[in-house]
Amino acid sequence: MYNFEKLKAWQEAVKLVEIIYIEIKKFPPEERFGLVDQLRRSSTSISLNIAEGSGCSSKKAFVSYLEIALKSLYETVSILKISEKIFQKDFSAPLEQCDLVAKILHGLIKSLKSEN
Repeated sequence: MYNFEKLKAWQEAVKLVEIIYIEIKKFPPEERFGLVDQLRRSSTSISLNIAEGSGCSSKKAFVSYLEIALKSLYETVSILKISEKIFQKDFSAPLEQCDLVAKILHGLIKSLKSEN
């Protein structure tokens, strides 16, 4: 097991990706290369940045990756909220998971910054 797999932030980010992949079935087929593609990339970027950052040699560098993961999370939330308005669909499940991931990431970033 890799160290990043033990992180609650990574575990919950992966759950978010799983939820996103279920939810994208609600999108119309013509969005396959639009919002759907962007949503896949932004949501997977969260866990990828957590994993990549966990391999950094300093806490400061790890925090930088976690902040990038947070930005990808915000992008994911924005896409979901736009999609709710455009397609009149309920995306509360992935948005709730986004809230959880955000809380965990903020806590982890705060914890790592206070150790410096």
